[in-house]
Order: sequence, then C-alpha cells, then structure tokens
Amino acid sequence: MQLVALPATFNLIGNDALIVMKADDTHQAVCVTKDALAGVQAAPDPRWLPQDLSVLELIASWKFDHGEIAFDGRIWITAKDVQNWHKMTRH
Repeated sequence: MQLVALPATFNLIGNDALIVMKADDTHQAVCVTKDALAGVQAAPDPRWLPQDLSVLELIASWKFDHGEIAFDGRIWITAKDVQNWHKMTRH
C-alpha cells in the first residue's frame, strides 16, 4: 500500500521527525530518527521535504506492507532503513 505524506504534517520533535501519512482510509504515524534524516538530505533542515520525502514514503510503505509496525502503532525509519533502501534500489 502506498503511503503518502499529508501536507504540513512534517514536525521536528526533539531529534526526530514525525510525519502523518495516508493510504486509502488509513492514517499512519511515521517517525524518522535524526540519523535517518541525515541519510536522505544534505543538511538537517525541514525545507528539504519535497524531493527527499518520497524516499521516506517508499520506505514507510514497504515497512507497512511487511508488518514492520512498532508496538505503539508507529512506523520507525532509522539510518539503517535508509542505507538498506539505497542498497536495494541500486541493483
């Protein structure tokens, strides 16, 4: 299921980001760690959103489809997820 970030839902909370994504009638909270943000952008700045958000949407969609949802109902994206995604897409 393709998750898509809702407009204006990117919020920096401490060192992490919280993004609300939607697919069909489902809303999903996605948390992105600081190290993962650094892996998809040049500098920790929320203005990077439009071009790099698609990578986070794809990773979140993959994790959602494979049941990788934390006990609190959120999807967590870490630097390891971003690194693995880049490795998978290079082939």
